[in-house]
Amino acid sequence: MRLDARSTLACYLLLLVVYIGGAMVPLMNNDSAHHAGIALHMHVSGDWLRLITQGHDYLDKPHLLFWLAALSFKIFGVSTFAYKLPSLLFSVLAVYSTARLGRLLHSAEVGRLAGLILASAIAFILANNDVRMDALLTGSIMFAIWQLAEFVAGGRWRNLVLAGLGLALGFATKGMIGVAMPGIAVFLHLLYRRDWARLFDPRWLALPLIVLVFAAPVLFAYYQQFGADGVRFILWSQNFERLAGERFGNAGAEDPLFFVHTFLWAFLPWSFLTLVALWSRGLRVLRGGLRPQPGEEMLTLGTIVVLFAIISASQFKLPHYLNILLPLFSILLATWLAPRIERPATRGVWVVQFLAILVLALLAVAINGWAFPLLGWGVMAGAVGLLVAGVMLSLSRSGGARVVLASVAAAVVFNFLLAWNFYPQLLRYQAGTVLGEAVERLALDPASVYYLEEQGRAGSFDFTTARLTPTLTLAQLQAMSAPVVLYTSASGREAVEAAGLRTEVLASNPDFRVTRLNARFLNPAKRPDTLSQVFLLRVVAQ
Repeated sequence: MRLDARSTLACYLLLLVVYIGGAMVPLMNNDSAHHAGIALHMHVSGDWLRLITQGHDYLDKPHLLFWLAALSFKIFGVSTFAYKLPSLLFSVLAVYSTARLGRLLHSAEVGRLAGLILASAIAFILANNDVRMDALLTGSIMFAIWQLAEFVAGGRWRNLVLAGLGLALGFATKGMIGVAMPGIAVFLHLLYRRDWARLFDPRWLALPLIVLVFAAPVLFAYYQQFGADGVRFILWSQNFERLAGERFGNAGAEDPLFFVHTFLWAFLPWSFLTLVALWSRGLRVLRGGLRPQPGEEMLTLGTIVVLFAIISASQFKLPHYLNILLPLFSILLATWLAPRIERPATRGVWVVQFLAILVLALLAVAINGWAFPLLGWGVMAGAVGLLVAGVMLSLSRSGGARVVLASVAAAVVFNFLLAWNFYPQLLRYQAGTVLGEAVERLALDPASVYYLEEQGRAGSFDFTTARLTPTLTLAQLQAMSAPVVLYTSASGREAVEAAGLRTEVLASNPDFRVTRLNARFLNPAKRPDTLSQVFLLRVVAQ
């Protein structure tokens, strides 16, 4: 039995619960809250051209995320949902573009499967919980690749212009990688097909001009803030410096298999089955001598191989760099799965997916039963309800479709527990968020709150209070006649008291960098040893 539109819609409705939960997860230090702080500066200052973080120029990522978040703040007010909404919309664009590209390259069935696979992959969902640049970049890149493939298929100017828009959006999100990856994809696509007429179509010469027109606001803003050096940086230096590990160190540089083991968890519940599909597809291509074969294309596999090699050779690796490849993995797996949907699933397919579902189940138990046990019956009832709905949906279909539906159901339950149980408990250990809420709860005047220089600050605190908290030196603090409130670390408290100032603890909270989880922190018995303490202090001169 095939995976029909009704079953697909039911899966998306189940996934919607997960995405809504993720949209409510408070922003995390460092990247999400940091990026929100730049957007907050735009919102409160009215300066939409300059990128400013903690009072200093920010020369790294381009403007699109910050512009969209600041615009969302103006429409909806400063809130977690407002910050995450643009990324959620671009995630929808990524899923839709993936489905349309799968349909164009193969069939409607492949497109439907590919969109669902992408929407239920762990890393794709996490990109909407801990919002950085990834959802915007993935959506822009996939839209550009889809439109480029449409232009190759039909030769319509409309698709070339829309492709230019997608390329410009990718560039405006994270620099030249947003242009390079779609370019590599369409080049490999044409090269494999031996489509020399389209490869040398003179209309390609118009594409850089179209991209330049759409990207002009970002280039203008860089020139206004940083001059010609800023334009040169975003056009050339930014991505290459990351690949060379020149600006941010060499995280993961010594592990050539970093993205291999990252993929194994990031693409759950589909990663194990995707390895089978990759092996099968790779063998067919090699046996065919890289010659065009009926029903084959090199856009997905070729781009995956090239980009995977590039990021694996990088001297600076982070797990979310893999996100832009997840849509292509989704299409590749969907191509392999589609012929198997309408017949009984083989034992091998069931075994592989049972293993993936078992891994998710074990992780869910470890996280929500040991590290952060379930609190309250509401979350438990929600998880059970989603599990029952997923099982019933799976049993309503047979063959390979049942395998797909069972995998989506497992992803829904797992990510529901992350969004509604794990993250809410985890973020109790992010002092910036908790103490930011304490400012409102204690009815403190936000204008009286400061950081103490070099004694702790948090983007999550600024965002929660909707204010770019200023910093005081110890000398300035001693010179102030009116009481003030400090957000500061334990060493900051000691320094203030050693300077002869009276302090009153208004609130305090344990703190941990929640985006850098480790085994000691996850272990409830050892967790206290990993925590520091952060305070809200009322400081009064003697």
